[in-house]
Parts: sequence; structure tokens; C-alpha cells
Amino acid sequence: MPLISNLDEKRNLRRELIARRNQITGREARSEAICGCVIATPAFLRARAIHCYLSIRSEVDTYSLIAVALTQGKAVAVPVVDPSRRMSHSWITEIDPADFTEGPLGTLTPRIIRPASPGDWDLTIVPMLGFDRGGYRIGYGMGYYDRLLAAAPTIAFGVAFSTQEFAALPRDPHDLPMDFIATEDELILVGSAR
Repeated sequence: MPLISNLDEKRNLRRELIARRNQITGREARSEAICGCVIATPAFLRARAIHCYLSIRSEVDTYSLIAVALTQGKAVAVPVVDPSRRMSHSWITEIDPADFTEGPLGTLTPRIIRPASPGDWDLTIVPMLGFDRGGYRIGYGMGYYDRLLAAAPTIAFGVAFSTQEFAALPRDPHDLPMDFIATEDELILVGSAR
């Protein structure tokens, strides 16, 4: 039976998870291990195109994963948050910092937008503030990835540090589970993961 969340519970949990993530040491090595775990999976190897967030603050650093995807000839789409805080998507051809500007919420935005649409890629790399073994995640509360995963039925690959795991997260009916979760310690196959 799914747990039904309430806004205060999720708000408090987000604060706790951000504080927990900010205290992680060795973040660079841990991020490399997480990205290496993703890169080694058949789902990543088979993908012709991926969607991956551009990491900010204390998130799992995805820049090496994006660089490998581009080197392997995969098309890479990234999220773009506009000033009205709506999310769209753009293809990128490089991961050079000079090709990006800072957008709303501190996110990076490609200087040249090459529109991509949900469904144009095979694999979606999803940031997570917290996760549980059922594949459920908690994000920042804007609903961007809930809407994206509902619109783009691709393989969903959550990435997080192992300390971000919870026994069971509160969830709502619209929350969709990840197919896989990669941490620096393990690859978690969720339920009917492909």
C-alpha cells in the first residue's frame, strides 16, 4: 500500500536530505563511482540518446557521465529551466562550461538552445534528494521530473549517494518509481527494471 505524503512532511524531509547531502565528504570520488556504475549498465550502453541533468551544488556530479556519452556518439539532452520556471529540454554537443550560462534556480542553461522533446531519448538520468528500495524518490518539490517521466516513458535511472537512502519515502499517486538507482556502493534494480 503506497504511503500518502503531506506537504509539511516532504518539506521537512527535503531540508534534512539537503543537509545530509551537503555533509558528504569525498563527493568527487563518490560521483565518479556512481557515474561509472551507470556507464557500465546495458541500459546505458544500448541507449542512442540520453537525458541528463547538469549537476549543481552538492548533487551527484554528472559531467563525466555526459562527457562519456558524447564521446560514445550518443545524443545528449539536458533540462532547461526558463525564467518562468518551466522546464524544457535542449540537445548539447559539448560539456564545455563556456557553452552554458546560469539560469533560474542556479541551474545551467545552454547558450544555444537546440530543442529536444520527451521521448526523443532512451534513458533519463534523474537527480534525487532521497530514495527508497521501491525505486521512489524525493526531489526539490517542483514536480519537473514527475512530469518528465510521465511524458517520456524511457528507462529512468536515479543517481544518489548511498547516505540519501530511506527505508520508505512518503509518496503521492503521481510519483513514478525509477527502473534503476545507482549509488557509489551499488546498482539497485527496481521491480520490473529492464
